[in-house]
Amino acid sequence: MSNKDHEYNKVDFTLGPIYFHQFNSFVKHGVGAIKLFQYIKTKQGLTKKSWVKVDNVNAYKWFGLNSSTKWRAIKKLEEDKLIEVKRKYGASPQIKIICPKRKIN
Repeated sequence: MSNKDHEYNKVDFTLGPIYFHQFNSFVKHGVGAIKLFQYIKTKQGLTKKSWVKVDNVNAYKWFGLNSSTKWRAIKKLEEDKLIEVKRKYGASPQIKIICPKRKIN
């Protein structure tokens, strides 16, 4: 398998396990957060890595997540400590879901 993301043509599914608590936590932040969640889980399923590079082209092609919506969702989710973000100037951010899989009391 190649490292190029664009080789996953017409991705329209979410790969990997979906945990209800994680999904419910993202739902509270709107449609943009749900699309970002889908993108992250799909990329994790395809690459088997916990850190995911969220580029604008594939995020839009796969789930209709445009750049401004992506950044609003990232900001909200990072503030609520649901994701961890690595930023590099001029590059796509890398994101990892840190929200627990289960609600603990």
